[in-house]
Amino acid sequence: MDNYDYYAEKVITYLPLVILSVIAVILLLPNSRKRFLRIQASLPTSKIKSVAMGLVEIQGKLIMKEPLISPVAREECIGYYYTIEDVTRDKEGKNSYTTIHRETQCNLFLMQDDSGTIEIHPEGIELIFIEETNVSYNGQKRYKETLLKSGQEMLLVGAADSRNGEAFIRKDTGHKLLGITTVAGISVWNKYQPLLRSFIVTCIVILIVMILILSQ
Repeated sequence: MDNYDYYAEKVITYLPLVILSVIAVILLLPNSRKRFLRIQASLPTSKIKSVAMGLVEIQGKLIMKEPLISPVAREECIGYYYTIEDVTRDKEGKNSYTTIHRETQCNLFLMQDDSGTIEIHPEGIELIFIEETNVSYNGQKRYKETLLKSGQEMLLVGAADSRNGEAFIRKDTGHKLLGITTVAGISVWNKYQPLLRSFIVTCIVILIVMILILSQ
């Protein structure tokens, strides 16, 4: 019984540390979204007319060249991110969702600011922090799509290149990055991300102190 109490106490003491370690690993693991946010925060926004070759950030309105038809709402769009999810319901009536298919499709498009326009070559593009445009259910499946549409004000990070004297933007091969997000969404992230980071660090410090006290 004494051994049981001893090991139970150790589990209770170190369980938060294990949970903290798992969360830290998840937060620190690199992915394309984190890479986009990190690089975007360090880049100035370039005017399209004077964009320099290499990794750049631009902001402007999207202009459609050739439309795609979205898979859920059958809307004309520049591109879309589409997912299919299995829907399961537990005994308490709560739904859970498992993604079984995802795809991104996008045609060539233009971005325009007050200085000019530039063509975007969308191979490998990722849609970052953009809300779903349409959601549909059919039986035990949920279908979601996020659309890029003409006239949207967006921010894009990619590699500026040129061909026959004409500038265009493509996926950066070094950073493996071509990402697009809403101007409003990235503004909110950049404003509150330092506060979130400080909050997480404070929580980690408090938890470590508590663990050290309990382990005495």
